[in-house]
Amino acid sequence: MSDARPPESVLDPRAVLTSIGEVIYDWNVETDALAWSANACDVLGIADPAMIANGAAFALMTESGSGITRNETINLASGTDTGAGIAFRTRYNLRLPDGRRLAVEDSGRWYAGPAGLPVRVHGVLRVEAGDATQMRLGDRGAFIDFIAADILATASSQKRVTIMIAAIDNLDRINDELGFDGGDAVIDEVARRIRRVLRSRDKITRYASNRFAVAMMSCPLAEAPIAARRLREAVEKTPVATQDGAFPVSLRIGAACAPEHARDAASLMRRAEDALARARAQPHETLVVHDLRCEARLRREAQLSANAVIDALNERRLVFARQPVVDARSRETVFCEALARLTRPDMPLLAGGDIMPTVERAGLMDLLDARMLELATGWLAQNPAAQLSVNLSPSTLERPDWISALDGHLALHPGVAERLIIEITETSAVRDPDRTRGQLETMKQKGVRIAIDDFGAGHSSFRHLRSFPVDILKIDGAFVQNLPRSPDDRFFVRTLVDLARNLDMHVVAEWVEDEETAALLAGWGVDYLQGRHCGEPILTLPDGNGRPASGGEDDPGDTAVA
Repeated sequence: MSDARPPESVLDPRAVLTSIGEVIYDWNVETDALAWSANACDVLGIADPAMIANGAAFALMTESGSGITRNETINLASGTDTGAGIAFRTRYNLRLPDGRRLAVEDSGRWYAGPAGLPVRVHGVLRVEAGDATQMRLGDRGAFIDFIAADILATASSQKRVTIMIAAIDNLDRINDELGFDGGDAVIDEVARRIRRVLRSRDKITRYASNRFAVAMMSCPLAEAPIAARRLREAVEKTPVATQDGAFPVSLRIGAACAPEHARDAASLMRRAEDALARARAQPHETLVVHDLRCEARLRREAQLSANAVIDALNERRLVFARQPVVDARSRETVFCEALARLTRPDMPLLAGGDIMPTVERAGLMDLLDARMLELATGWLAQNPAAQLSVNLSPSTLERPDWISALDGHLALHPGVAERLIIEITETSAVRDPDRTRGQLETMKQKGVRIAIDDFGAGHSSFRHLRSFPVDILKIDGAFVQNLPRSPDDRFFVRTLVDLARNLDMHVVAEWVEDEETAALLAGWGVDYLQGRHCGEPILTLPDGNGRPASGGEDDPGDTAVA
C-alpha cells in the first residue's frame, strides 16, 4: 500500500464532518470564549455565529431537564487532571431560536490549570436523531455512556438513580414453542409493556437476547420494590398474544442504586447484573437488590480468576484463533485476525469475551499482549505466505518499552514484519494523539502495517486520522450488522468508505453475517469483509495445526483483543 496522501483539495473535512452532523470546539473556561470548527453554523442551523461565541450564550440554548449539560458534567467530575485531561461524555437537547430541538452528544476532555480547576475544554458535538431524553438503541456500553452523567450527579446531590436489569425468565421455552421469529415478537411486546409504565425521564434499552436495562431516575432504594412490582405486573399480568395462542411471560429483576452501591455507571451496572444472577436462586422474589456484603466475595472471585489467568500464561495455555478477513469480491482470505483463547484441562475453551474482564481488572493486559505478539510472530515465521493481525491494548501502546519488545520479536523472526498488522482501537488512538502518532510511525518504519479497529464507535477527529500513518480502517460492526435495514447506517458506512479511499486506506467491514450485506459493501468499494458469513475462527494449536473454534471477532460477545 502506498504511503502517499491525496492533495488537500481531494478531501474536504468540513463537508465530511457536516455530513455526519459533527462539529469540533475549544472552550476557554476562564474567558468563556468558544471557538468552533468552520462547519458549526451549518450543522446546528444557526445563522449568527455570535449566538455560540461563548459558553454563556451556548448554555442559554440548553433545554432544561433534557440531560446533564457540559458545564454540570465537568463541575461534577471527580477526576484529577495529571496532564492528559479528563474525559467526559453527556447528552442533552438544544432549543434553537426558531423553535427547533436538537439532540446532541457532547464529548471530549477538559484540562486543569495550576489550581486543579478546568481551564480549557476540547470536545466534539454530535447531532443525533430524536430526543436526548429518549434512550437510543444500542448495546450495553451505549447505555452506560448515556446514563453516566446522571449517575455521577448522585454523588453531590439528593438525586438517586436505580438501575434494574430485567430478564425474560422463560425465553428458551418461548423460542422452543414459537420459534425465533415468534420469540422476537414476544420480546418486542415485553419492551412495549415495560415502556408504558416508565416515566418520561426513565431510560431503557435491550442489550441482550432476553435482557433489558432500565434506569429509574429519582428512584431511591426504598422505592425500588414498588417500581419492580410495577414492571412485573405490566409484563406478567396478561399472557402475550401470538399467532400460536397466548403465551405467559415471567421476569426476574436485579437492581442497584446510586450512590449507595456505586458512584459510576459501569460499576452500578455490574452490581445490578450481579443481583440479577442471584435472582435465579430466588424465583419468588419480586426484586433482588445488590448486597454490599457480596463485595468481599466478588473481590475474592476476581482474584481467583486473575490467578487462573496468570497460571495459564505461565503454563503457556493462551493460544489464538484465526478469523479470516476476505477480499470483498473474490472472497479469498487476505489475512487473518488473531483472537485470544484460553485452554483449560478437561474444560471448555474460553474465548476473549470470557477472559478479558478479569484481565483488565487485574492489570494483566501487558502480559497478555506480549504473549499474543510472541504467538503471532512465531506463527508467521512458520507460515511464510500468511498475514496476521493482532490487537494492541491502549495500556500497552502507551508503554515506553513496547517498541523494544516488538523489536525483539521481529529480530527473532526476520521477514515477519511486512506480514504483521497491529490493530489499535479508534478510542485508544486519540487518548494521546502526539504520542500515538510517534509510536505508530516507529512501527511503520519497521515494516509493520497499522489498522484502526472499531472505527465509528468513538469520536476521533478526522484531523487526527489524517495525521496517523494508518493502512487499514476497520468499520465497527455495530454499523454493519443492520445495514440492509438501516438507512442511517448505510449513509454512515458509505461516508466512511469515501473518507478512507481519499486517505489511501483499505477498508474492512466487520460483523458481516449475510450475503445481502456482503454484496452492498462490495458494491460501495469496501476492500475486505470479516464475519461469520466469511469464515469461522480456526483455533491455532501450538504445533501450528488448527481446528474450528467456537466464537469469533464478529460476535459482540467475544472481545477480539491481544
